[in-house]
Amino acid sequence: MGDLGHWLRRAAPEGGVSLDRLEDDVWSRVKAIQSQRAALRVRLAAVAMALLIGIANGGLGAKFAQTPSSEMTVLTAAGMSPLARLELG
Repeated sequence: MGDLGHWLRRAAPEGGVSLDRLEDDVWSRVKAIQSQRAALRVRLAAVAMALLIGIANGGLGAKFAQTPSSEMTVLTAAGMSPLARLELG
């Protein structure tokens, strides 16, 4: 590191930015980006699970749910319709 340190000291302007903490700064940025990506993965997994649960409960549950036939349909105006007998369910 002797030659590299020598060249870095020569290249640094007087009163300019010191490169002593450059490596530490780079690694801290890398760790920050990695932690942001890990948090993003957790968020995406949570959204995917919520979407799956919503589809399972809402979409598929409504599709397989059967409406109970009511005995009161004969007393309604829709029950008097001749098309009421054609209903499936």
